[in-house]
Amino acid sequence: MVKTDIESFKEFVHKHPDLIKEVKKNKRPWKEVYQDWIVLGEEHESWNQYAKDKENKQEDRSKSDKTRTELTVGDIVTGLSKLQITDVQKYLSQFGSLMDAVQELLQQFNNQSDRPNQLPENKMNDYPSYRD
Repeated sequence: MVKTDIESFKEFVHKHPDLIKEVKKNKRPWKEVYQDWIVLGEEHESWNQYAKDKENKQEDRSKSDKTRTELTVGDIVTGLSKLQITDVQKYLSQFGSLMDAVQELLQQFNNQSDRPNQLPENKMNDYPSYRD
């Protein structure tokens, strides 16, 4: 049986219980954690702080911190190679839709601020006239 990404992610999360706690405390959404897991991979040092056996992982991290303090080009290329083009297109499309909605909302607020005391034409006819 072939493991899906979701099943692999679930196994990863169970090995990192502090990650579950962080999400439950609303510090990070699951979507962000999943995207980071896809891009960085399971073995990236940033996950060490969430692992069950933190003591061993922290020793390893302190050693790697001494030898490497920055993200290398190789790390970036490795992360990018794990990205699926369809996922990237989907995220970009969602982001574009979100930006369109925000822009439309801002335009509506801007239009309302241009006419602060005016009612729309069709609403003015709904009110009774009190002229004699």
